[in-house]
Amino acid sequence: MKKTYFKKIKKRSILLLCIFLTLSSCEVLDEESLTQVSTEKFYQNESDALDALTAAYARLKSGNGYYKQVFLSALYASSDQGLSTFLFRDFKTGTITNTNPNLTPMWRDIYFGIRDANNVIVNVGSVDMDEQLKSRIIGEARFLRGLHYFNLVRCFGEVPLRTEPLDPSESEGLPVSSIVDIYEVIIGDLEYASQNCWGRNEVINNYSNDLGRVTKAAAHAMLAKVYLRIASSKRTALSGVEGNNKYLSFAESELNYYQLAKNQCDLAINQSGFQLESSFEGWNTIFNPENGNNSEMLFEVQGSSIVGQGTAVSNLFTPKDSGLSGTGFGGSNKLKPKFINNRLNKNDPRYQYTIIKEYQNNTRSFAINPGSIGYVPTLFSTGNSVGTLWQIWTSKYIDPEATTEYTSRQNWHIIRLADVHLMRAEAMVEISQDPSLANNDFNLLRNRVQMSDFNGGVMSIENFRILLLKERAVELYMEGHRFFDLTRMGVLDEYCRFLHGNTVGQRQPEDYFWPIPISESAANSNID
Repeated sequence: MKKTYFKKIKKRSILLLCIFLTLSSCEVLDEESLTQVSTEKFYQNESDALDALTAAYARLKSGNGYYKQVFLSALYASSDQGLSTFLFRDFKTGTITNTNPNLTPMWRDIYFGIRDANNVIVNVGSVDMDEQLKSRIIGEARFLRGLHYFNLVRCFGEVPLRTEPLDPSESEGLPVSSIVDIYEVIIGDLEYASQNCWGRNEVINNYSNDLGRVTKAAAHAMLAKVYLRIASSKRTALSGVEGNNKYLSFAESELNYYQLAKNQCDLAINQSGFQLESSFEGWNTIFNPENGNNSEMLFEVQGSSIVGQGTAVSNLFTPKDSGLSGTGFGGSNKLKPKFINNRLNKNDPRYQYTIIKEYQNNTRSFAINPGSIGYVPTLFSTGNSVGTLWQIWTSKYIDPEATTEYTSRQNWHIIRLADVHLMRAEAMVEISQDPSLANNDFNLLRNRVQMSDFNGGVMSIENFRILLLKERAVELYMEGHRFFDLTRMGVLDEYCRFLHGNTVGQRQPEDYFWPIPISESAANSNID
């Protein structure tokens, strides 16, 4: 069983979670204040501060995880990777309207997370307690708030920006803020977190930074991702990608942001406690369900086999009745052959050893076909093979010991060290316009899985960007990064058309962001 955020949660913490997570009859951001304990009475001591932070972390696990189980599937369906359930059809076709029922759960839960983080950030400062622990608690809360706003601004663009607890006397909702203002808060939060969060398992003044908490490395890595997002989105906007035009509002040059991204990557990589597995055998364990919080995972939302503490991620990405994810409705997110054949190297072990090669359900067995792009089903009743199922399941999220769809030990992987090396390679190449500067970081990831060396010295910058997306695809597929990569690199329309065809795959500039849900705009007259 994986370690959770704390080695022990006191009974009063559980009671607090019930209070913090209880919703009033008004559940959207800009209606009446959410019911909550009077903050001036609650924050009295160290235990209160830690318990409030526990509540802020717990938001990532509400409804069995990472924004109500919806967020990762919505990102997946919005990308070019493959097939998803009909519930996300509008994300696949680029026809999302503000009435889509998947938008409200994500939006609402993200803002609940912001609310909980704001409560910690604003109130813990006045608590009489160890000053270094206090700064760490605020730093962790600011990381969480920065993460929430980063997800909002990448998905929805301009959104309401609330950085203090909701005042019960407020009668109107907030207007949307510019993405420049939102990113200013995100950067400030992550900078504070990078300075005040602790290292992996670090002990200061007899306080331990247990596994699962935010670390300095995680904060630096997320800040690198923020700067890289700004840099690449502004670069592509300057080249004519209208979907990224909002990023033209950033005053500094894209090269400056690439340099900032590179600096933060260096800081993340050099933090103690985290390192890449150097061998194929070690790499081949990083997605094992019993190996959560390993040295490559910089920040994860915790899973557990305990009822009420597990995640639903296994059930979203593995086949129904296969014994790989517990009971339940079964996975809906599968890779499509056209993506496999064209957008990554299917001979790369990072693909071959992270897909399900065989499985069975109640009526048939399935074996992967010779091209590694589908399964050949065989009926138990007759022993006959019946065609080919043209799709592929990932093994990154399997948990054969899950007893229900909500007791997976698998963590939600938010950011890991391999991504930081890929980001550093990208930033260095964009700064220098020399693709050979990606060699070291690329080859650290390739050599450990016994792939041949990459040599960027023989390619143009345009070809490097294409190959970069292939490297990121084979390393990070189905981890929630692809849609964001396609938008910031300005290729959303091109890549989705290639996979889905010119009708279904067509993407307009407005499809770079999802619409604010009608449940929010109807309740807030300050949102158009």
